[in-house]
Amino acid sequence: MIGRWAAAAANQGIALAASLLMRSAIKPLLEVDERSLFAVGLSRADIVECLSTPFTTDPTELLASRGKRPRSARGFRRAPRARMGRRA
Repeated sequence: MIGRWAAAAANQGIALAASLLMRSAIKPLLEVDERSLFAVGLSRADIVECLSTPFTTDPTELLASRGKRPRSARGFRRAPRARMGRRA
């Protein structure tokens, strides 16, 4: 009984430590500019939301799922390109 409890407590401690390490690895992404984040399929809001998850979850799972979304599904619109060629 005590052995199971100790093993469960140790597993939770390891999971918490891993979560904290992952969060410390993700925090520098907050300093990256918007264009670079967009290039990898992320936004600053994705990173903030990832860091706001409970400490019992792996924050990188949410970040990885956000990075895989197609650009058109995220609500970003590109500005129209200037037309090249003849001028009227």
